Amino acid sequence: MKKATISLILISWLLIATLVACGGGNDDESENNAASDAVQVAADAFETGFNNRDLTQFDALFAPPSDQFGASETLDAAHQLMADAASGVTFQMDKFEIQNVQLDDKRVEAVVTYYAEVSMWENGTETYTAVVTQDVSLQKINNQWLITGGDTANVTPGMGLENS
Repeated sequence: MKKATISLILISWLLIATLVACGGGNDDESENNAASDAVQVAADAFETGFNNRDLTQFDALFAPPSDQFGASETLDAAHQLMADAASGVTFQMDKFEIQNVQLDDKRVEAVVTYYAEVSMWENGTETYTAVVTQDVSLQKINNQWLITGGDTANVTPGMGLENS
């Protein structure tokens, strides 16, 4: 009877350890998804904001300046692109893919790599296409993934769905 009890306890511990290990993987996957979703939301907010000439929602997805490192370049470029566009020019995200998510060990910082095919339109005519790739840095602040920085976006004009 004693051997059976010890065996049950060992089996129970193995099951618990297995469940905890699986749960940890699910937590990583959940955080990976949350970080990549934050970048997707930022892309959608830029498209909508550009077309409405108001980037307030896009700006809200960035960390406060004290927590940023290099994010101001992305914000400045987004605002400059919108300011330089003639009235009636619209921005379209033709394709957007998250290519990679790297999460730190503590699950509070991430780097998300995206690929986007974009175009600009004026009076129903496509005037610009490009492929954009970038690594975006995020940090979990107050339980929300916010953009803190990233590398300079790699923009290849004249590429995209129309030219594939």
